Amino acid sequence: MKNTITQNRREETVHVSRRRFVKSMGATTAAFSFLPTAIFGNNSRVTTLLPADQKPQAIQSPEVSSDGTVTFRFFAPQATLVTLNGDFPIGEERAMEKDTHGVWSISLNSLKDDLFGYYFNVNGVRALDPENVFTFRDGSRYFSVVHVPGKKSGNYLLNDVPHGNISHEWYPSPFLNMERRRMYVYTPPGYENSTEDYPVLYLLHGGGGDEDAWTNMGRAPHIFDNLIAQGKAKPMIVVMTNGNANQVAAQNVVNTNSSSLKQSNTRGFRMDITQFPKSLVQDVIPFIDKNYRTKKDREYRAIAGLSMGGAQTFYAAFNNLDKFGWVGEFSAGFTLLPNVAVSITPPDNADKLRGPDITRSIDPDKFLALLPELNKKANSKLNLLYVSIGIDDGLISTHNKVKEILDKQGVDYSLVETQGYGHEWSFWRLILNDFMPKLF
Repeated sequence: MKNTITQNRREETVHVSRRRFVKSMGATTAAFSFLPTAIFGNNSRVTTLLPADQKPQAIQSPEVSSDGTVTFRFFAPQATLVTLNGDFPIGEERAMEKDTHGVWSISLNSLKDDLFGYYFNVNGVRALDPENVFTFRDGSRYFSVVHVPGKKSGNYLLNDVPHGNISHEWYPSPFLNMERRRMYVYTPPGYENSTEDYPVLYLLHGGGGDEDAWTNMGRAPHIFDNLIAQGKAKPMIVVMTNGNANQVAAQNVVNTNSSSLKQSNTRGFRMDITQFPKSLVQDVIPFIDKNYRTKKDREYRAIAGLSMGGAQTFYAAFNNLDKFGWVGEFSAGFTLLPNVAVSITPPDNADKLRGPDITRSIDPDKFLALLPELNKKANSKLNLLYVSIGIDDGLISTHNKVKEILDKQGVDYSLVETQGYGHEWSFWRLILNDFMPKLF
């Protein structure tokens, strides 16, 4: 008993000493001071804590000024080179400067109001911003995120409006020979408390993405909520699927090394991208119509997608116009369709383009062979064919070729070409804001 009491007092003394140390030195410093005991035990021979470079008490990163200037900071006193990388615009790496405290920084002037993904490169190693909890995931890549406020980006935020719900829905996919796959289903505010049937938009992601892409990077649920609250878009169900036919679910959901759900994480453009559109028609639509209160007529069913998903949208729609009355493509990656890609001479402004396939386009005959219903008869069946791209997109040559094909085929379409945007989420969020109010 005596030994027990002595030990308890000894522990109490240690705890008091630690509390005093934390109060005087700060929680972070104190935590590192006691790491040897925590790691090696009380008998550890590690008795000296090497002093680290003193990190400033508060580092604000990112810091957004009222004029749109954004300052990024990263504490790395031992680093010899730190750069900032991000989509402002994408592909441009910027060197940062280090101050006497070991804090690297850089300021970007007059960024437009939007959400921007970014990361640091520290001595060749990619790093997120440790001062910023706001992140995006794009397939297997992660980004820190900064929001530059303004009218254009207001719908990307969680605002004080009625909110819909997102369900992570598991469904069987006989066509893909999978017992279950995952998709996201957005139901509008009031869905649970009503008996009303709703129109449906099937919204497809791009290459490298998955069922989480439109929700995470695209901010789609916030856009839906805000547009509906503003009276600009009709309440609808939105189905966001995984367009990678070899995946059960997103890469961060299925651990390919240990899960009983086996999948390949091969990026979408390395496989036949037409397999998923076939599955969407045969597996997804019947499941949604059975399990949700939908308006089942083609007049109340839309499909749209970005990049790879734009090509899959065309494949699904123009092989099944009995299923869809509204079609939209956002900078579609038509060169990903099987056997249609051809090499071309890069355009004169190739150095200013942002995105894939600057040296590729499509063969019109092979393209049309995959889309048997892409002809003048489509005009009487479609309420909207929406074709869009950012002018600085690397796919602009392919886009122009598709316009020629549509014109030659006598197909009516609504065209949106926006200056200052490449193949990037800044454009796709913007264009979703424009597309949604046109539906139903």
